[in-house]
Amino acid sequence: DPPDVTKPHPCAKLQCWMDPTSVSRAKAKEKIGERLEMQYAKWQQQRAAKPLKYRRALDPTVDDVRSLCLGLRRQARHERILVHYNGHGVPRPTANGEIWVFDKMHTQYIPLSVTDL
Repeated sequence: DPPDVTKPHPCAKLQCWMDPTSVSRAKAKEKIGERLEMQYAKWQQQRAAKPLKYRRALDPTVDDVRSLCLGLRRQARHERILVHYNGHGVPRPTANGEIWVFDKMHTQYIPLSVTDL
């Protein structure tokens, strides 16, 4: 749970229709990523004329997020990109529009301004 949030009781336990505590943390992260991708693919089939491209970044570092977003923006040219930030277990975004991502060693959270992306 995020350090700045008090969890209500009762509260939702499912993420992408699965209980993340039913498997290991690494496996839960993979499964949630897979299920999110399947949900977007399903919605996309109903709406978009051309297939969407997906890039998964599970527990990315600051540099990972920056390079991924810059690469996607370059690739998309004048099209839109969608970034799904799950953010479970990290502090809430700041009032300045910063999200929290890992440092290179995965030991602490670093604020990353979404306007920089």
